Amino acid sequence: MKPRECWSVLANKAEDIVALNQQAVKAAREHLEKLQASKERLVSMSNEYAQKIREKEQTTQSLIESNNARQFVLQLLHLRDRLDKDVGQARTQLDEALQALRLADQERLKMQTLVEQDLLAVKTYHRQLEQKQMDALGLTLFNMKSVAMNARA
Repeated sequence: MKPRECWSVLANKAEDIVALNQQAVKAAREHLEKLQASKERLVSMSNEYAQKIREKEQTTQSLIESNNARQFVLQLLHLRDRLDKDVGQARTQLDEALQALRLADQERLKMQTLVEQDLLAVKTYHRQLEQKQMDALGLTLFNMKSVAMNARA
């Protein structure tokens, strides 16, 4: 009796799926980190620009400059809202990728357990077969000795 190859093939396939899911998790984390870094830069830029606007408000400023400044601030706020939305989506994608990774890892562990159980069953079968052969050999030797003893007597 040989170990079944189907379990090892399924275990290898499960490991490949785990590796793919790990890559997806890594990509989702990197994407989320990039979005968060962009958001931090945008917030920093917004704060700097708001400070500049406050400084300019103390001096006389034309109506056009004031209007342009307000429009720019509105664009920055829209960008911040968009980044918040994108960060939320990226977090959702990361959560989904982590869940898929957990499920794939559970499947891999299940397949690995089946491989180990099959190997154990094969070893047990061979041990039992060997024990039967040893018992048969011992019985044959005992019978041969009994026949030899009876022939002498």
